[in-house]
Amino acid sequence: MRIWVSATILAVVFAVSSAQAAQTYTPTSLTAQQVFAKARAARGHLKPGAYHSVYERTRGDSTTSIDVYEAPLGFMETEREGAFTWANGSYKGTNWSQDENGVVTLDSDFETVSNPFITALSRTPGENSGVRVLGVTTTQPACVVVQVAPRSGLVQQRYYDAKTFLLRRVVTTDYRNLPWTYDYGDYATQYGLTFAQTVTYSDSHPENTTVTRSKLFERIAPAAMHLAIPKTRPLFGLPSDAPVQIPAEFTPDGIIVRVTIQGRGLDFQLDSGAGNIVLDASVARQLGLSVIDVHKGTFSGDFSIGRSIAPDFAVGTLHAGNVAINTIPFERMVGDRKVVGLLGGDFFASQRVEVNFKQSALTIAPSSSVAPSGDWTAIPIEVDDMVPRAHAKFNAVDGAFIVDLGADDTMLYPHFFRQFKPNRAGDVMGQMVGIAGQGVDYRQYTFSRFDFGDLAFADATADVTSGTKFEEIDYDGLLGRNILANFNLVFDYAAGRLYVQPLIQ
Repeated sequence: MRIWVSATILAVVFAVSSAQAAQTYTPTSLTAQQVFAKARAARGHLKPGAYHSVYERTRGDSTTSIDVYEAPLGFMETEREGAFTWANGSYKGTNWSQDENGVVTLDSDFETVSNPFITALSRTPGENSGVRVLGVTTTQPACVVVQVAPRSGLVQQRYYDAKTFLLRRVVTTDYRNLPWTYDYGDYATQYGLTFAQTVTYSDSHPENTTVTRSKLFERIAPAAMHLAIPKTRPLFGLPSDAPVQIPAEFTPDGIIVRVTIQGRGLDFQLDSGAGNIVLDASVARQLGLSVIDVHKGTFSGDFSIGRSIAPDFAVGTLHAGNVAINTIPFERMVGDRKVVGLLGGDFFASQRVEVNFKQSALTIAPSSSVAPSGDWTAIPIEVDDMVPRAHAKFNAVDGAFIVDLGADDTMLYPHFFRQFKPNRAGDVMGQMVGIAGQGVDYRQYTFSRFDFGDLAFADATADVTSGTKFEEIDYDGLLGRNILANFNLVFDYAAGRLYVQPLIQ
């Protein structure tokens, strides 16, 4: 059995385990295009100007306040939950995000062009678009239901009030057959726009139920807002522009980095597939760290995830104070070392990180618009989810993959692999085990050609799992260390580049 620890576990979708209740409909002559047009008319149009809105989001005992400023130049949304603050926005056409540690990344907004549901809704509905009207519900309030089914395994049902055509509910099911629901209520009209003042997210886990309520919506003078992109706050302050070497052990099972929290040395795995810095929940309790907003996530099973702050966090000679982390049940053995955390997200995003497989060296340096010296190939990456998303080709078929140092092997998600027609089924090689401890069989395939940027290689191997437990909508798979260890790598999230240097020229 192989333990698969890639921290795409943190890019989770909260799951519903029970099937949606069967729904019956009466026929309607409306087309999807007509329903969408009526919905747009029902919402109206916000009058030009600058606006300030305030929302409150509750989940269990946790409360988050949300401030939004918007104007023709863009918007800024700031969320605060206890000691945690994060934000996102858009300014003069550039989208950005700032996480709980103050690290700012520029967003590519790749979902608008790659998310199957969004792309299906952006097209004119037609016979083969996967968008159709199911009918009018026989339950009250009566709703016209539009179904969006862009691919096998992906279904979204959108409920529009049959009288007002305001959106009442959206139920989405992903590849893992895990539906989640948003309900919209308490509609009001202000400044020409009709909007839901209450939005409820729900699934089968009561602790995940989230209610967002509008508290204030006002028109303000444009001069009262500041929408410019905030300055990033790197996780570590570097002593100079010179690279700093981080003590790391390069093993067949991953790159292990010693991290010190509250004076206690802990072994973490370097994981570019992790959107956050992660600590085992039991270790967090041992250290006396306060954990809030505990809820359920799912990745091959359910597990608990929470927020915490490490007052003192050190990697090698670098120190940081009050570092926001996530806590989950996480522990694995690498040789005789117990790994209890993942070093991802902020570690990669705040600086330029070089992973030198040839010399088994890990270094960190300030981000730069200048390519590293030497024979490097620059590959664009998108870091909207705080993980590097890059395009690669297997046998000339293009896909978008997470560049994942936490994955032992490269993985192709089933929806991507269906584009190939192998001569035979691959042999079952064993099981991959997710964070919740549940395993799934996987098979291994060899591809005659693999393209990464302008580099091409022969005979690349990749795993394909049975079922859909290891699959996500916005990615086609993971590029793991079986491929990545053939390169020296420089991650520069701020520049939106991954630089690669083949070890064999």
